Amino acid sequence: MDLLSAPGVVDELGIGVIRDTFADEMFPGISTIQTRAKYFTVTALLIRRYQTEELKKRQPRAFETYLAEEELRCRITLVERAPEALGVIGGSFGSRTDRDVIRRASSVYWAGLRLFGIVSPDDLSLAEFSRRISGGREAFAALFNGTKEEAGDDVDAEHRSGLPRVEVPEIAGDYWKELSIGLTREEAEFLRDRIRQRQPQSVLAHLLGNGGRMEALADIDTFEVFAESDLAKHIPDAALRNAVVHARDFWRIMEGAHIRYNWQLQDRFGDDGGRESMQEHWETWLAGMPGLPASWSTDFMWALVKKQNRSASRPTQKFIKGWIAQVASGCRDLALCDEVVRSQECAIKRNRARLREGNKQSVNDWIGLGTIDYRFIQVRQIIRDIRDGLGTKGAADA
Repeated sequence: MDLLSAPGVVDELGIGVIRDTFADEMFPGISTIQTRAKYFTVTALLIRRYQTEELKKRQPRAFETYLAEEELRCRITLVERAPEALGVIGGSFGSRTDRDVIRRASSVYWAGLRLFGIVSPDDLSLAEFSRRISGGREAFAALFNGTKEEAGDDVDAEHRSGLPRVEVPEIAGDYWKELSIGLTREEAEFLRDRIRQRQPQSVLAHLLGNGGRMEALADIDTFEVFAESDLAKHIPDAALRNAVVHARDFWRIMEGAHIRYNWQLQDRFGDDGGRESMQEHWETWLAGMPGLPASWSTDFMWALVKKQNRSASRPTQKFIKGWIAQVASGCRDLALCDEVVRSQECAIKRNRARLREGNKQSVNDWIGLGTIDYRFIQVRQIIRDIRDGLGTKGAADA
């Protein structure tokens, strides 16, 4: 809720499908609501502990109940051991047991656990995983009964077996008692290796390739800066380099549509100061965008959408194509530019559209996306956690 309430977060013009396409291509398994790398490993370790400890009890808890209670217990331990630790999910609740987050870490990190091969098969939702392991001790034991001899050198054997499984790092005997939001060295190595093994054709794996890249990433604040950096320019895979460039160019192009959206809002509902400010914003953008970037390919963008098995609605396809055409022409027809934007907002928001006929309201601040960072901030934090874990036996909490 805090993220959604921040300026420049809500997707008023419906371009999220393209944003997410680029983000998934570059940084698979990462989402905007992830906070720290620890939750990848601690969730897997909780699943393993269910088999090794909980199922030995006379009356073991149901898996979903166990997971909810143990995740809450982890939150309390993390808060009590390091009250100032950053990124503890539910940390604002402190040590309270009567309050907890609605979406727990196991849900937030589940897609990454699947994509990184930490849980398998990789097509199971958390709910389906829970159902499959709830058939009794014998069914759940299938998670761990496979041996390295069965799989041999075939890393995909575990997935083809159809049995739910989990991979975990080695941990010390006092791991749960000394639980920290920082990764141990074993956890950091485990997570780095799983990502590089399972998602080798990704920017995420490239950045985890060596300590120098991880260290350089720490000094980069935005995706825009990253896209211009040597880190991006030296990605060995040409298609990935192209994805980074197109992700950068996509927002450069579509930022103009969001400026025209806010220009229209200010023109209809704002004051003189707001209109003047937005006009200056538009002129600055237009001066830097005399046409489409030389590197841009609309076909490449749509091919990537298809590759990621995503689809944009017809109004959104029409809007994006229409706006790209206006940018290609230098945005000479402002009336047509504004109509492309207005039509899209009305098509996707209908009676909630601010630019609909007859609407009356006041406008103070910028409305809609202010930038797109493609989950870069979350990626940087997770890579920083892995870097810190590799550098010390137990990384600092904050």
